[in-house]
Amino acid sequence: RASSPHLLLLSLASAALLLNTATTSAAAPTINLSNLLGSSTSIPAYERILSQPVFQVTTPWGSPYMLFEKYKDEEKVLEMESGNSGNDEDMDKFSRVQQKDDMQDTRPISLYFMDEHDARALADEMKQMKHMKDSDLRITCSSLGKAVRSASKLGRGLPTGQGIDDKTGKLLTMDDGGSLRHKVVPSKRELFYATRCAGRERVGCFGDSPNEDADLLLQPQDVIEANKMQARRASKKNTARRVQKARQLEKEGLVESPEDRLRREYAHMEGQVGLPVFYSEGLMKKPPALRRIFQGAKSAWASSSLTPLYFSYEDLLNDWSTMRERSNNKNKIPEKPQVEVFNMFDVVTSIDKDQWRAERRSELVREQKGLVGKIPILHNLINTGKKSAPKKSGLEKVVFVPASLGIQAKERISAAGSMKTRLRPMRAWGKNA
Repeated sequence: RASSPHLLLLSLASAALLLNTATTSAAAPTINLSNLLGSSTSIPAYERILSQPVFQVTTPWGSPYMLFEKYKDEEKVLEMESGNSGNDEDMDKFSRVQQKDDMQDTRPISLYFMDEHDARALADEMKQMKHMKDSDLRITCSSLGKAVRSASKLGRGLPTGQGIDDKTGKLLTMDDGGSLRHKVVPSKRELFYATRCAGRERVGCFGDSPNEDADLLLQPQDVIEANKMQARRASKKNTARRVQKARQLEKEGLVESPEDRLRREYAHMEGQVGLPVFYSEGLMKKPPALRRIFQGAKSAWASSSLTPLYFSYEDLLNDWSTMRERSNNKNKIPEKPQVEVFNMFDVVTSIDKDQWRAERRSELVREQKGLVGKIPILHNLINTGKKSAPKKSGLEKVVFVPASLGIQAKERISAAGSMKTRLRPMRAWGKNA
């Protein structure tokens, strides 16, 4: 009984400390120490790409300049696929600025560039216009995670800062500036390298040869888009032909070639453009230093080594050369690696699905334990039945390596600064009040 006041004071002090900690953590950004002893692969998929910078053409205050794209041809392709010439549901999937036949149908978009040079090329092209000659165009840096989340809002687009209509209480339409579509533009440099890698079909390179795809990417943007539009129109017939060929080979007992299998599995990418990330077997990210000390180097490499996917082909070659120079078996490692290219969006969505399955399995196990499963300590101590470890896909070890050129551009833009600040006008005071 004598110690109860002390316990009460101790509990109040603990509660105050927890409240203070929660308030501090809510105000200040949290520090991620998961890679100190553990692994960075516990981070959600869309947060692993936050270190990769993207670039926008903006005003000095960071507002992106909007472009207008045509989409009349896309509507025709959609009508051909659906088999209807005047279906309102299909037409409603696209925004319209003008319904008149004599006006050109366009919609506003905002672009995130993976390469700073592509963003500066657009800024230089915009400065050649008469009404943009004296405009102060800036290249603003952001994260790829923000770009992906903004670009994932398709259909009606992502809401802008426009206010809600006072009369209807609804958000303004896309044509009235209530929402805006965002798109991520891959680097032409990395797409050029992707044409020479295995798995180029994953990023939309369906040419007869790698040289044909590489030559196309050296052409101006309007030539590339015209070629892609033609490929999109022919994609449906090509897909049916590939499926029929695969079934015929299966009946004859023959094996489909890896290239034909990739073209059939990634038929949806024909006429489209993916965001390439590069991988080479043999390149691994070493586990944290503390884990190597406590767990042992051999065990740590076996359990905690990570698989890097590079946003830059040149960075992969540089790391391969560095690994080869530091290796004791230098003669057994080839000078040039075998590089395979993947679509970043496919990798990120696959990681997200794997993490959801693992979380769902743990929820089902806790539900089977009932009340015990709701208490973390008892849940970890009590085992119910035999644990069947799920088969690992390898995606749990994937980490993304940002492009070094993008990092340098980000640091250069940050060092230069905006030169202008968004300040509110000062209120009149004194004699001027």
